[in-house]
Amino acid sequence: MASFRKRGSKWQFRIQYQDASGTTQKIQEGGFSTKAMATNAAREYETRLAHGANPVNDDISFIDYWDKWIDAYKSGDKSPNTEYRYRLLRSHLEREFAGRSLKSIKPMEWQAFLNNFAEGKDLKRPHKRSRDIVSKMNGYVRSMVKSAINNQLIYTDFTFGATVRGEKTSGKIKVLQAADFAAVKRIAVERAHASRTGAVAVYIASMTGLRVSEVLALQWPDIDEKAGMVHVKKSWDYHHDKNFAPTKTESSVRDVEVSSTFFEVMARVHREQTERNVKTGYRDDLNLVLRTYMHTVPTDAACNKALKTIEKHAGIPEDKQITFHGLRHSHVSYLIAQGVDIYYISKRLGHADVSITLKVYGHLLDDQRTREAAKALSALDAL
Repeated sequence: MASFRKRGSKWQFRIQYQDASGTTQKIQEGGFSTKAMATNAAREYETRLAHGANPVNDDISFIDYWDKWIDAYKSGDKSPNTEYRYRLLRSHLEREFAGRSLKSIKPMEWQAFLNNFAEGKDLKRPHKRSRDIVSKMNGYVRSMVKSAINNQLIYTDFTFGATVRGEKTSGKIKVLQAADFAAVKRIAVERAHASRTGAVAVYIASMTGLRVSEVLALQWPDIDEKAGMVHVKKSWDYHHDKNFAPTKTESSVRDVEVSSTFFEVMARVHREQTERNVKTGYRDDLNLVLRTYMHTVPTDAACNKALKTIEKHAGIPEDKQITFHGLRHSHVSYLIAQGVDIYYISKRLGHADVSITLKVYGHLLDDQRTREAAKALSALDAL
């Protein structure tokens, strides 16, 4: 129950209550011209308390609530890259909204921030950010705002109706044509030696469709010739800890079938690596497949550089060249062109569901669909 008193010409109210932990809390506000105004303000607080709100947290800052929300709902079981993204987005939010309470943010302010973020006006050399990252920023904050509304800290969604801008991407993945993919594989095989770990990485990715983080994490026991498999059990955090990390998703833990030729190439690399280690007296406790002559793990940049070199030697024009991750896409594209079942490809990639594979690679199935349609019509005509 609120109590009121007049101090000078102004009225104030005081409310005492117990929060969820049983701790006694007090709310006191003054400066009201009339007792009626103080009563209305106190009644609003009492209504909120009756519905389970905790007005003590009313003035929580934007950044403090972001941290609490990320800690409660996002952090802990995500990949290092995703955790890094949370920190990166936070730095942008802090630059704009440091010291501001969550309830003080207005819709037009948020829209203005998104517009500037999309234009990259905070960068030393301003350039447009991709619409994808702007959408992620808005999506994360929108989820945070909904959480704050559910906790009765704010009552309006300042992200509602926000327009996401930014550089549009084509939406189509970039892949090598079959002849170029074959040339990359051929040159990678020729260059795949212990002294050229980047070329070895290119060869492995071409033949397996593994992500670069999965390639870098391979240990020699994972190259299982007896089973005819490459066992994918973990990834390599090449951005932060420079150590083993969980795979991108649980379904990414998988076995990938490879040919006998693959094992012949890898046996050569293993033999050369062993001879080098014996000669230098180096012992690799991690037993990694990829170790440079300096005994370090290649970076993703080094793998991309090796691929670029191979593409140049293959005579692939610069505008047709791909990144290292494009080897995964090219691997899939080639298998689809050869009529390999999409359900098998999905499992080979480590996708949790074939719908993910279809979403990413559905447009590559158009040619196969045309061939299958011709076969279907021919079969029907033969009835």
